[in-house]
Amino acid sequence: MNQDDLSEIVKTLSKFLLQNQALMAREEDLKNLYPNESEFPQVILLLYEKFKEIGIELITSKFHGEKYYILTMEGKDKEISPEQYGILALLIAYSKEFDENMNLKDVKEIFSDVWETDIQFLINKDYMRISKLQDLEMIEITPLGKALLKNIVKDLQLKNLLEIFEK
Repeated sequence: MNQDDLSEIVKTLSKFLLQNQALMAREEDLKNLYPNESEFPQVILLLYEKFKEIGIELITSKFHGEKYYILTMEGKDKEISPEQYGILALLIAYSKEFDENMNLKDVKEIFSDVWETDIQFLINKDYMRISKLQDLEMIEITPLGKALLKNIVKDLQLKNLLEIFEK
C-alpha cells in the first residue's frame, strides 16, 4: 500500500470515529471501511499514533465478544459526579473479580438509595446497560464505562477498592 492510500484510509477511519457521538466503533465496522484484513493492524497502529499526536488515546475494549475501539482524553467527564465514578468503579471491580456481570436485582438492592438518580444516569449515558441472559436480567459495564475509568483508577481491583472505602 502506498503512503497516499494509507493516509486516505487513516483519514476515513479517523473521521468515522470522531463523527460517532460515542467516539467509539466496533472493530467490524472499521474493517468494513477497510476490508484489507492483512493490512488492518498496520492501519490501526497508524491511527493510534495519529490520535496520540493530538492528545487523544485510542483504546480497545471487549463487550459481548466484540472488540471496540474507543477515543479517550485525559481528565474526567465533568457531568459525572464522584459518587457515580465510585459506583462505576465498584461495579467494574466486581465484574473483574468474579468475571461476570451483576444480577440487576442485586444491584437495585445494593444501590436502592441512588438507583433512580446515579445509576439511571449512568445507564442513560450508556456507561452501563441492562441486558437479559435467558430469564436473568444483568447489569453490564459498556466499553464507554470502562473507558471512563481508564485514567482514573489504574489498578481496579475489588480488594483495593474495599480497602479504600474502609479508611
